[in-house]
Amino acid sequence: MHDLLLDIRYALRVLWKSPAFTLVALVTLMLGIGANVLVFGVVNAVLLHPLEVSAPQNLYQLRIGSWTSGKALTTSYPAFGDIQQRNTTFSDIGGFDGYCQARLRWGDAVRNVSGYAVTSNYFDLLAALILTLVSALLFGMIPARQVSQSSPLQAMKSGSVDSTRLRRFTLRDLLLGAQIAICTLLVTASLVAVRGMVRMLHAPLGFHPEGAMLANIDLSEIEQPGDALLVKKKAMLEAVRRIPGVTTAGEVNSVPFTGGLRGVPVFPPETTDFNLNNSVLAPYVFTMSPGYLKAAGTRLLTGRDVSWHDIKTTPYVAIVNQTFARKMWGETPAIGQRFILMDHLTEVVGVTEDGKYYEIMEPQQPVVFLPLLQTENAVAVFVVRTTRAQNEMVTALERTLSAIEPNALITVQTWPGAMARVLFPARAASVGLGVMGLLAAMLAVTGIFGMAAYNVSRRIKELGIRVALGARTKHVMSAAVGRPIVLLGLGSLAGLLLGVFASRLLEHVVYQANPRDPVVVVSAVLTMALLGIAASAIPSLRALAVDPSKLLREE
Repeated sequence: MHDLLLDIRYALRVLWKSPAFTLVALVTLMLGIGANVLVFGVVNAVLLHPLEVSAPQNLYQLRIGSWTSGKALTTSYPAFGDIQQRNTTFSDIGGFDGYCQARLRWGDAVRNVSGYAVTSNYFDLLAALILTLVSALLFGMIPARQVSQSSPLQAMKSGSVDSTRLRRFTLRDLLLGAQIAICTLLVTASLVAVRGMVRMLHAPLGFHPEGAMLANIDLSEIEQPGDALLVKKKAMLEAVRRIPGVTTAGEVNSVPFTGGLRGVPVFPPETTDFNLNNSVLAPYVFTMSPGYLKAAGTRLLTGRDVSWHDIKTTPYVAIVNQTFARKMWGETPAIGQRFILMDHLTEVVGVTEDGKYYEIMEPQQPVVFLPLLQTENAVAVFVVRTTRAQNEMVTALERTLSAIEPNALITVQTWPGAMARVLFPARAASVGLGVMGLLAAMLAVTGIFGMAAYNVSRRIKELGIRVALGARTKHVMSAAVGRPIVLLGLGSLAGLLLGVFASRLLEHVVYQANPRDPVVVVSAVLTMALLGIAASAIPSLRALAVDPSKLLREE
């Protein structure tokens, strides 16, 4: 124990005498441990423990719904038992109700009350601590083993350098090259993420959420005889339009990215057998009122908007987007074309621009907009554009809608606020990759600087002799920092190749990720080059400032 304390005291004295080396070591450890905690926390939560069940990839969720009406169907425990007995596909079936929600009247308003359980990340930090200690012991034993095998006589010789050992790559060089490769990969990924974020912020959505507010109202638990529900929703929309400051307003069953019917089968007009195999398209379906397209900022390219005259006793009509029209009829004009949707022969009266409807990274999807008065739906979202302040409009919308239906659940928010939750995964991935890229850049700088500084300090007398013999500046620079620069080039090349191969993984988390983008590649190369220059600057200046006469006097 006494010897161990003496060794620790000696190590502290050495570190105190070499502040630059100590700073580099501390920064490297700090960044490495922080990155380990962050990466292991994400990997542990997402990959190692995605679900607290065995074989989660074999777990499926079954829902019961009607293709013809587009409505979800309720079920009962006896029906579940019957499904369980008739099952011949799955190993077992279980029923659950995983979302608990209650409605609470708070003053004059109705609010949702729900609860969730959370746990701490104790095991993430424990695993990072264990990994740090094991890494310190493992990599600390390697130089200790080299010292134990070295010759004391050789070590006592002043300034003796094994030139053959300097010429070949050592384990230290390989580790630095691997570090630079990983850092280049992370820098490339962060640049891809930033590039994808810029594309996402400027991507055409097919609507304009800026400056719009959403008022969600749920009438599913309020009994309405006949068409009274449709009449009440129309009255609500007219009342919202009369609010002072409202410039335009419309109603839709669900705004993009927040739900709606998906995969509803479409059949040709001559179809008599409505088997799913005979369907020709499965678009998204939205129900909207007149004026919704204007309120949402969606361009109507051809045809007309739906009107209050489109009711159940008149021919069924629909507005489709460009993708729907192209997939159904090619270059033939869509206006006047017909198809069967939800058991109704429907005529196209308008075509809108394409957009995003379910997720930001989806390809262009076919979409159908149906008139409000021709389709039953208990959920309504009022899209409102106003010149009034946000807090004033929230109060006005809640008061107006509650006056018509006091028992309905009403939620008012801005459309950009609702979009923030949808875009959070892509933004979080971009920010996370950006932070990892910054950490990687700092690790690359500390690694290259440490290697260059160590190389200069180890060969300081040799460099002095070169200067005394009249060596040129470029030769001194090559001898001083040539090896770190070579490792920087090789490691950066390997990291860029890894970044290209990682394109498939990045495409799942970053919008339009493309590591082969020339802008990304050039930016990554320039970034690593600047990092190499910055990290090698101080050791290079030290090598050029060598005074041969001073070294000879010390000798």
